[in-house]
Amino acid sequence: MNKVLKYTSKNARADLPKRKSHDNKTSGGKCLVIAGSKGLFGAAILSCLAASRSGAGYTYLISSGQFPVYRHPDFLLATKQRPQFCNFDAIAMGPGFRNTKKIKSYLKILQKQKVEKVVLDAEVLNVLAHTQQKLLPSWLLTPHEGELSRLLKVPSKLIREDRKKYLLLAQKKLGCAVLLKGYKTLIADGASVYEIQSGNPALAKAGTGDVLTGMILGFMSQNMSSTSAAKLAAYIHGRIADDWVQSGQDVLSLMASDIIELLPRTLAKLRRKE
Repeated sequence: MNKVLKYTSKNARADLPKRKSHDNKTSGGKCLVIAGSKGLFGAAILSCLAASRSGAGYTYLISSGQFPVYRHPDFLLATKQRPQFCNFDAIAMGPGFRNTKKIKSYLKILQKQKVEKVVLDAEVLNVLAHTQQKLLPSWLLTPHEGELSRLLKVPSKLIREDRKKYLLLAQKKLGCAVLLKGYKTLIADGASVYEIQSGNPALAKAGTGDVLTGMILGFMSQNMSSTSAAKLAAYIHGRIADDWVQSGQDVLSLMASDIIELLPRTLAKLRRKE
């Protein structure tokens, strides 16, 4: 029986990446976001900005369609021809990426090149629900209850009634770490189960998951394991929502872009032990 370990602000402060005076952009690592397609470029933008705001030194993007890069100079477009995924410190794939053929191809390449740090979300989870393939132990999935329902072929209602049980089932079945989004976010990596001690219904809005994926990626690129990056990102993500409500803002009004805007202040408050 896996005991649930509570992940608090104290844990997050200890895990927060540090920078030395002589560090440069390579210290933040090089990450790749595979996201966005026509009509869904917003998901790619949110993920990329969140990765950069979380400390990634270089943020590259592969998108499906003509991405408006001139409007977003903070990240770089990567070549789509025979991508060398092993050249990146961490990779995220899924948000707004509606190209099933490419997803299947990239999953094969990622496994063949033995890329260690990979976070998979959104459309990739729907593909995995059909392929049911085993993944590398160091990878991370970030489903909500509906996506986990499709992955396990179990009704969402049952998952909601026993989130830990089905989280552990998914972790064992897919062979990698799993972060189950929602009330009391849970993370399982095969050794432990963690419960994130932050978050509220203000996060229940489109795009917030794309931001979380980018934050996890940004921390992963800074030499953090998938599990450590997931715990830290999920806590800070929830902390922003908590601060939003506690500051007098209404629970209905938080948007995904607000999370990115408030991220620098929240990181600073956490580092200062506020």
